[in-house]
Amino acid sequence: MTDPSKGGVIAIGTACRPYPSWRLPGWNRLSAGLHLDDFHKFFEDPEGGRPCLLGSPRITSVVGHTIGCGYSFSTGTMFFTTDGQRLPDAFTGIYLQNRSDIDVYAAVGVSGECDVSVNFGGMSFKWLEGNEWRWRVDRQVKKLGDDVGEQEELPAYSAR
Repeated sequence: MTDPSKGGVIAIGTACRPYPSWRLPGWNRLSAGLHLDDFHKFFEDPEGGRPCLLGSPRITSVVGHTIGCGYSFSTGTMFFTTDGQRLPDAFTGIYLQNRSDIDVYAAVGVSGECDVSVNFGGMSFKWLEGNEWRWRVDRQVKKLGDDVGEQEELPAYSAR
C-alpha cells in the first residue's frame, strides 16, 4: 500500500472458489489471510483473528514494505514474508482434508480505497526461495479451465 490516508484495508492469503467478493480472505469457510491493517491472521474466522507476527520484527505500516504469502501444498502450511524474509508458519495442515475436492487460489482482498501492487509470479519474488521451481504454482496445480464460470453458486457459509 502506498497511501494509508485513504483508509483502505488490504488482506492477502488464499481462498477456494467460489468466494464472496465482498469478504476479505480468511473470513469465510476455506479461506486464510493476513489483514494488513492490524497484522492479524485469519482462517475461517470472521471474529477478529489472531496476532500473526509474534516474535517477528514489528511492522507498524505496510507502506514501503513488500508483504508476501506462501503455501506448501504437501504440508498444508501457510506462511507470510516481509521484505523477502520468511516469517514463522501462520497455519499448518489447512486445506488437506478432501484436497481432491477443492482448489486453492491466491487471494487479495481490498476494502475501501488504497493503492496496491501485486505480483502473482510475473516478476521475481523478494523471497528468493519462492522463485525456485519447487514453489511454482504451475508445478503444483492444474490450470484454471473453462469448467469454472459465473454459474457457480456460493456454498452455505455458517458458523462452525
